[in-house]
Amino acid sequence: MRVLSPGLLICLVTASSAYAAETVEILRDNFGTPHIFARTSAGAAYGAGYAQAEDRKDALLRNLRSATATEQSALSPRMQGIVEAFAAGVNRFLDEHSDSASAGVTSAMIVAYSREALGKMYSSNDVLIGPARSISGNVVAILDPLSGWNDDTRPYEMRWYTSEERIALSGVAPVGVPFPVIGHNGSVAIGWGESVESAGARALDQAWAMITARNLSAVQEALRMGQIHGVSMIGTSQGEIFDSSGRMLNDGMLVRPRNSQSSEEMVRKLLLTQNRWPFQRIVDVAFSTTVYQAETWQARLVKFASEFRFVQMLTGWDRRADAASVEALAFYLFKMALGQPESAALEPPGSLSDNRIRAALRKAQDQVETQLPYRADYGTMFRMTRDGSSQSTPVGGGIVTEAGMITPRAINFQHAGQAMLGRGGQSATQIVELSSPIRSMSILVPGESDRPESGHFDDQARELFSKGTAKSTYFGDRKELEKHLSGKKELIF
Repeated sequence: MRVLSPGLLICLVTASSAYAAETVEILRDNFGTPHIFARTSAGAAYGAGYAQAEDRKDALLRNLRSATATEQSALSPRMQGIVEAFAAGVNRFLDEHSDSASAGVTSAMIVAYSREALGKMYSSNDVLIGPARSISGNVVAILDPLSGWNDDTRPYEMRWYTSEERIALSGVAPVGVPFPVIGHNGSVAIGWGESVESAGARALDQAWAMITARNLSAVQEALRMGQIHGVSMIGTSQGEIFDSSGRMLNDGMLVRPRNSQSSEEMVRKLLLTQNRWPFQRIVDVAFSTTVYQAETWQARLVKFASEFRFVQMLTGWDRRADAASVEALAFYLFKMALGQPESAALEPPGSLSDNRIRAALRKAQDQVETQLPYRADYGTMFRMTRDGSSQSTPVGGGIVTEAGMITPRAINFQHAGQAMLGRGGQSATQIVELSSPIRSMSILVPGESDRPESGHFDDQARELFSKGTAKSTYFGDRKELEKHLSGKKELIF
């Protein structure tokens, strides 16, 4: 058995005397997401440490051991207790599994790593839709952090429920951070991004104050702590939407700038196609495979329809790069046949001659008819996978810069022979309607676990992401959650 550090032992004794023993339940839904039920926040953190170690032990330990403490922790006593309990939960798992090769983790490691993680917040494609633009009259948020699907820091999804403190949290955080930092409670949804400076010594206190806030003024008070320097976007159940960078509300919505101005314009243009949005249609927007500005190419190609039957397929295309779309693959091949720099253009350049277009159409048509399998579609070439997986899955959408194709569904592809393999992009999309009760859906790509033998290694990639959908979070609905369990664990803290 591992010998606990004196500090950790004192903390556990203190926690025990203050709260007495409590039962912590980890209920895993059918995609392996841990829903942690405890009496106190320290108890929930204990469960979170255990669950993270169970799912991603190696990444967790690499993260925590790579961080370097630069100054004495200045955390509040409450947050220090949460951190110590999280460390104890990790160590409990390591002890139970006789992992003699793994030295225990300490609270100092967790604090140091959390400062690094919160100082390098994920890039994010967030959207806030105000009450005037949603059918229900509530704020709806798309929280959409991006990461590599093999990164140690890719988001970890969890839900917290504490009966004594009446805290309910749903969201994600980098592995090694004890509680969700991007997500929602019953009143507030919070997205983060664009962080470029290291976080302050009390970053965890600020993150906690924000994710547990009940209204916008409480969030703004937390922001004044100035410990996390990224930009946050906040929606509330009172109907407010707020951007900490000072961006103005336009057309009843806020759209975080994405990788480029054109990608922000793409999402805004899509959202302007109707005045008011039902929840499910907003889910569709989050995973949309509509190719931005493809209609401008269709308009240019119409004049060649009498010469090429291939053109009829392209001009009749619905402009969605779905995995099963034959037309989307044909469009990609046509764009690539143009050659650089024209192939990378979102719209037909004025300098592009008719002869260049004719040559590209002939080349693309020849590829479709003689070089590819019969009825080859977008998913024949564009697929997704992760390290350690024995298979790849057809996928639609993505960012293909060399072909001037971008969609709201963000996937970064790498060449692998003749295939294009997605290895990162949208990784923890959450769609939240701040209604009463809360309505929310989420996906964690490719899956909760890092263990290839786990059933939750890439199940969300295969069963959800490839189909452009998400799963229910069962937020605040334990009765419904218990109909969809894949596992249950009880711990005594």
